[in-house]
Amino acid sequence: MRPAPWLIAGLLLPIVVMAQPARAPKAPAQDPFSELFDTACMQHIGAPARLQSLMDANGLTPLQPAEAATLLQGQPGMAWMVPLASGRYAVSWADDGTCTVYAEKADPAVVQKGFARLMQAAPKPLQIRSLPSRGPLSGDQVAIQYGWATPGESKLRVRFRLVTRQAAEAGVQAMASASPGEAMREQAAPPAPAPAR
Repeated sequence: MRPAPWLIAGLLLPIVVMAQPARAPKAPAQDPFSELFDTACMQHIGAPARLQSLMDANGLTPLQPAEAATLLQGQPGMAWMVPLASGRYAVSWADDGTCTVYAEKADPAVVQKGFARLMQAAPKPLQIRSLPSRGPLSGDQVAIQYGWATPGESKLRVRFRLVTRQAAEAGVQAMASASPGEAMREQAAPPAPAPAR
């Protein structure tokens, strides 16, 4: 596999999702993990075919199902290895709409700062919400969660999660995911059939 030039060059594809508002202009240069998360996941919320096209255009072939199973955590979907000059990364897209980026090595403080910066770039009119972390974590893990929602709406449009680990031997030191929130899933659901008369 060859390195993905789209990350190195900083190429960002526009969001082409009817349900997702246009993103604000790209923030200044970020760490490689945050850049990959932005490019692969945040720019493709609700658009798996466009993510697949991006990966294909960069010569990245999907992992075999057995290889992808761990990254997909038992869900159906696709995953890719993304080798870059800065390290080894992976991207997965689960059929439930969750896009996740993994980094074998990452500086947790740098990744957390980059993740927070990405969250602040919520497209208007969406607003950022800090969410409580969920699930048990080991001693060296830190989980941060945010959501984007329309003002006055209780349901989230998008849910984001970052988990970092300090241990260099962890195997994965950073994992960030973007999932459609309740509001986006409801909007994408087909209308219910009219009751029979």
